[in-house]
Amino acid sequence: MAQWIQHEDGYWQWLGPENVQAIFTTRQGGVSLPPYDTWNLSFGVPDAPEAVVANRIQALGCLNASLDQLIMAEQVHGAQVSWVGPGDAPAGAYSPQTSVPGADGLLTQGTGIVLGMGFADCVPIFLADSAGRTAGLLHAGWRGTVRGVQEEAVWHLKRQGINPENLHVGIGPSIGPCCYEVDETVAQEFRAVMGDHAPLTPGVRSGHYQLDLWEANRWRLEQLGVPGENIDVAGVCTACHSGQFFSHRRDRGRTGRMGGYICLRA
Repeated sequence: MAQWIQHEDGYWQWLGPENVQAIFTTRQGGVSLPPYDTWNLSFGVPDAPEAVVANRIQALGCLNASLDQLIMAEQVHGAQVSWVGPGDAPAGAYSPQTSVPGADGLLTQGTGIVLGMGFADCVPIFLADSAGRTAGLLHAGWRGTVRGVQEEAVWHLKRQGINPENLHVGIGPSIGPCCYEVDETVAQEFRAVMGDHAPLTPGVRSGHYQLDLWEANRWRLEQLGVPGENIDVAGVCTACHSGQFFSHRRDRGRTGRMGGYICLRA
């Protein structure tokens, strides 16, 4: 069964199907200055662009890959999933303007490219088929989760003849139910989609709830036909571990982004 392991080099690795490489970086090991110290992977925060490029080169080195192989998504907290291939690289590698527009999910069957996104509490979802011929990466905050970015990805894969029963999923480090309190408006969105299965527990404040995004995405994927034993949840909260992860909520927006990266071995 797939699992998550932490490397001394400062990243987590999802051990998915053979021929698939997937990592999730931490905040330690790069060159960025506070409050983006030190391994910020995003141009979307006011970090020095040259630092971001240097940090991305270092992160991609963990996969024996280069910037010229990187394809990034725009990430708009939606449910759009886009297929990409070698002809699309490098999209978003050197500036945010060239990222795949409108996408919060990327899928590929091409070797020699790396799918990438930035995260700082939202859920990174890594996908691969059992044969190791298709890979995907999804960005699922509460909006992407409830709007069905995982459902959109499975729909695209089914159109390519990939049965959900043959999918493996790695749900990486993100904000956990211990630290993610939402209001009634957000809670209602989840009840509308998940009914009694909405993973909500009473929060500290009246009219607020602790939301479990790990469980929400796991449940939705199972409902789409992905076997539960094929879904591996890291269960590591980004907000709890300030020395290891950036957290948008904990740091009130003044923070960097970890990187999620996945590729098919050539």
